[in-house]
Amino acid sequence: MSARLPRLPRVPRLALAALIATACAGATPPPPLPLAPPTVAPAAPPAAPAETPDAPFRAQPPAKGDVVRAFAPPEVRELTLKNGIRVLFAPHPVGTVSVTLVVKAGQGDVPRARPGALSFLGAMLEQGTKTRSALKISDELEAIGAHDHAAFGWDSGAIGVDVLREHLDKALDLMADVVQNPTFPKDELERLRARRLANVQSEKNSPSSMSRNAQAAALYGRAHPYGHSLTGRMADIKAVTVAELSQLHRELFVPSLVTLVVAGGVTEDTLVPSLERAFGSMRGPKRQRAAVPRLAAPKGASDETRLVVVDKPGAAQSQISVTQVGVAADVADRDALTVMNAILGGMFSSRINLNLREKHAYTYGARTGFAMRRGAGPFDAGAAVVTDKTVPALREVFVELEAMRTAEVTEAELAGAKDALIQGLPARFETARDVVNALTDVVVYDWPKDEYATRVARLSKVTAADVKRVAVHYLTPRKMRVIVVGDHARLKDDLESMHLGAAALRDAYGDPPATATSATPAAKPAPGKPAPTTPTPAKPAPGRSAPAKPAH
Repeated sequence: MSARLPRLPRVPRLALAALIATACAGATPPPPLPLAPPTVAPAAPPAAPAETPDAPFRAQPPAKGDVVRAFAPPEVRELTLKNGIRVLFAPHPVGTVSVTLVVKAGQGDVPRARPGALSFLGAMLEQGTKTRSALKISDELEAIGAHDHAAFGWDSGAIGVDVLREHLDKALDLMADVVQNPTFPKDELERLRARRLANVQSEKNSPSSMSRNAQAAALYGRAHPYGHSLTGRMADIKAVTVAELSQLHRELFVPSLVTLVVAGGVTEDTLVPSLERAFGSMRGPKRQRAAVPRLAAPKGASDETRLVVVDKPGAAQSQISVTQVGVAADVADRDALTVMNAILGGMFSSRINLNLREKHAYTYGARTGFAMRRGAGPFDAGAAVVTDKTVPALREVFVELEAMRTAEVTEAELAGAKDALIQGLPARFETARDVVNALTDVVVYDWPKDEYATRVARLSKVTAADVKRVAVHYLTPRKMRVIVVGDHARLKDDLESMHLGAAALRDAYGDPPATATSATPAAKPAPGKPAPTTPTPAKPAPGRSAPAKPAH
């Protein structure tokens, strides 16, 4: 019987093979094989929180239809004080009250007033009365936590206050004193004059202000009230006097021209006595506001006068504007025009913004709009674009204008625009101040009291055919002026390629520059070919047909 050998430790099979191979080859042993990593059971993903920490309702997506709020128009009541002052009152379920005294006349309604004088009058109203200084007025308003405002625009003036219901009578006392007893102190006038002169001076660095100034002068001319800015030029501001402001105040602050617009948590029974006590002593001759002067002749530009350039040497971008005289606020096609403009350039998803911003990256944003005043305000399609893309951007604007005229909009575009306009209405009536602001337009533009109660139905009835009809009737690209604020030296050759005629050079206020004695010569047409009267359009956007030649 053989002796039993002691048991050797077990050696892994792969390690033993390596030792044998090493012994046979007599070479340097290879590095040991890596061991397989230990098996680890996969960790379960962390459980999602049942609700977000800040707002539990955010854990659930909104149900379809939840985001649409039904629009509830304000209930508007019309009253009259004993002295004839009209009152529009809208109850509102809040603890505050908003009151605004609206003057139915603005800079555009007083042609003989110096440019900027009405705006100056609005700024001076709260600067002192027969019994209160500007500081005292400010302190007393602050003591009751009231927010006040006073200003004049193109079509109206307004002075108002927002205050807690329990402080309404005190606020009305202050407001009535400011309205009826302003003294326009000389020192306060000079303080505001200096501030306004500084603001006008700053317009030299504001391309958008320079463009608006050039637009006003080019479309309306200096003889028309709309031919200036609301502030006026430096010479106008320097010339304003206390006597001038006092005269304008006497003429405009009379019962026949003012309306009190009130919204908030008060009842009619408590409101009327408070208004009578504050404004019942207001007197003055009966007056009607004058009509806005009509343009002597349509400023439809000829081919020689369509291009206006405000030189801004070294500018990295250009402010472009394609513009014409638009429509007044009482135009019968207002609803169709509003929908048409929303599709063209009135929303982020509008055609012009998607084209210039999303497709071509020429700009951060482009828009169009009708400034609907008592008279025909300007229509404007504009954007700030990189300098090298100034002319391509202008061509795309004309492409979109022509496309709006030559084909009906799609049903999706029409529905999107109407939904945006209708669903945006509730946000315009959130607060008592919002309601007062909306009703002020009813007063200024002589709209019916149910203007907002019927607006949803009116907008809903606008059709694609309506949109095309108003685009053809109110947009005339071949007569529109082109205003460019930018580096003229860099843009000159490119602008000439658009064949818009000679460039009329203007300064920051829309006047011919003092050093400019002649305009840039118009581009010459190619031999044997007439000069075109419209810019050469770029290729149409994908999915759209090329615009047909406009029929004028």
